[in-house]
Amino acid sequence: MMRAGTSILAAWVLILSTSEASAWGERGHNAIARVATRLVAENKDPEVAAFGALLQRKEHMLGHLANVPDIVWRSAGPEVDAANSPSHFVDLDYILPENKKLEAKDAPADFESYKKALLANCSRKAGELSCAPGETDADKISKAGHAPFRVQRLSQDLTKTLAEVKKLENDPKAKPEDRNALIDQALLYTGILAHFVGDLANPHHTSADYDGWHNDQGGLHSYFESEQVDAQNLDLEAAMFMAARKEQPAQKIFGKDKDPLRMAWELTMASHARLDALNELDRKTSLVKKSDKNLRKKAERKPSKAVASDYRNFLVERLSVGADALAAVWVSAWDAAGRPKLQGYQSYNYPVKPDFIPLGYVTPVVAQASNKTNL
Repeated sequence: MMRAGTSILAAWVLILSTSEASAWGERGHNAIARVATRLVAENKDPEVAAFGALLQRKEHMLGHLANVPDIVWRSAGPEVDAANSPSHFVDLDYILPENKKLEAKDAPADFESYKKALLANCSRKAGELSCAPGETDADKISKAGHAPFRVQRLSQDLTKTLAEVKKLENDPKAKPEDRNALIDQALLYTGILAHFVGDLANPHHTSADYDGWHNDQGGLHSYFESEQVDAQNLDLEAAMFMAARKEQPAQKIFGKDKDPLRMAWELTMASHARLDALNELDRKTSLVKKSDKNLRKKAERKPSKAVASDYRNFLVERLSVGADALAAVWVSAWDAAGRPKLQGYQSYNYPVKPDFIPLGYVTPVVAQASNKTNL
């Protein structure tokens, strides 16, 4: 079992395992949410398209909400930040079996199973990325992250809220303001959910080596997910939409699956499979000088704008996967709620700085560990 202080590398691994939480920067998360609304609105099923029409009408608000977990909640104090941060990623390395392959059907079906898988890997004492760092079991869980369960819980919250809207359809005593308030809440969940689904479309949010340090490519995370996204031309969102509509990646990844946790795991594994390609792209096109673990010195790279065209296809691929997956998760939650009709909704509600939404699946012990490791 790897412990902090046993070596320079082990200490460095411990530091790196506290994720930066950000996956796409402001433009990326905003684009994923907005493109997803357009995809739902263009669905061939007229009822789904009607649902999408409302989402598209609120696309700018949803794009704002998609950035709330990385901005508003990260400035809400250490306790919120500590609970929030591990829910943005999941390091598959820490639950991979000895053969280094994990299929969605074998992924943990609940949070308790996930914790057992993490600790089982630590008992194997295999490679340096087999056991999540930390002095306690709770520390390890926080260091490894748990984003799929965040997606599951928010999807369930969205379904529950939309189901309440559905109940009002046949209630002659229902008040329009009550219905609007429920849809306000549903849209909040919809926008926040956009962030975490988007996170899992980024290969870096599925691996303990989320910043490239184990391949001497330290600093790749922000260079890829923010600098390269920002360096793209204004037609990026259009390219994402066209790619998602043409390739239909969500259908390939999810098939007929509509369970939010399984969908989250499937997206995670599909993204993880693209990590080597991302590292290779960096080595071939942008890396100038390798990083140094011991000196904690990031790699040197070409200016992002100079190689933006080289990153274009890969970025469009991953961002369009995120948007299409998000559209599928939204529709699945709405479908599970009984397909409520949302026409006639009128509201000026715009949650600029919504309160933190509790995780709902993490035990107090784990939450306390998160607080300890992030302070």
